[in-house]
Amino acid sequence: MTGADLSCAIITPSFRTDFEQCRLLTETVRAHVAPHVKHYLTVDRRDGRLFAELGGPRTEILYVEDVVPSWIRRPPFARRWWLSLKTLPIRNWMLQQIVKLSIAKVVPTDVLIFVDSDVFFVRPYDPRSLVRDGQLPLFREYGEALRTEFNVRWHRVGARLFGLEPKDDYLTSYVGNIITWRARNVSLLHEHIEKVTGRSWIESLSRLLRPKARGVSRYRHSHHSIQRSAAGTKPYSDESTLRS
Repeated sequence: MTGADLSCAIITPSFRTDFEQCRLLTETVRAHVAPHVKHYLTVDRRDGRLFAELGGPRTEILYVEDVVPSWIRRPPFARRWWLSLKTLPIRNWMLQQIVKLSIAKVVPTDVLIFVDSDVFFVRPYDPRSLVRDGQLPLFREYGEALRTEFNVRWHRVGARLFGLEPKDDYLTSYVGNIITWRARNVSLLHEHIEKVTGRSWIESLSRLLRPKARGVSRYRHSHHSIQRSAAGTKPYSDESTLRS
């Protein structure tokens, strides 16, 4: 499949406190991003009225409650956590990671481009122009600066989730403000986690995402698994072409 054949969508999880930043992002998406790219905002239902004005032909509002399974819900009195009927309560930050990994089942597109609320575009951007030989760009950093406790913890948690042996020395990061995923690979990631753990991938992730493991990164999870356990042709190019 060539770049011209790929459908692409920008995904931005946002919150009430990020509203003005998100407004700027949506304006610059309309001004600078190729018209074939649709923009999806994921927000809590209780913030829906606030974010409704940002919706339009290019921008669709998705509610978190419609993305996650019915056994995860936010009690009316809770501000920082969500109630889970199958695991311990889930913190907001942790729930956001589950939402991002769930989007592939909700948004009908080949390529998911995750863009943070505090990002804005200043020149034309067409994700199809970055595809090389059918491969998407991969944001990856490597070096001694990544020799940190958090990075090691993220790696070990990811390895445990995927049934892989952790490395003693892990100096790689895939975390950034603009990240591309191929939706098919996210589905394969779900299947792999369920095969390893014997339960749904969301429940498995929720059981790992406890306070002491808060550093879990959805981007590191996805790319770590793809590089070490997925078979077949490489889904990404090796160039770190997206930087913010």
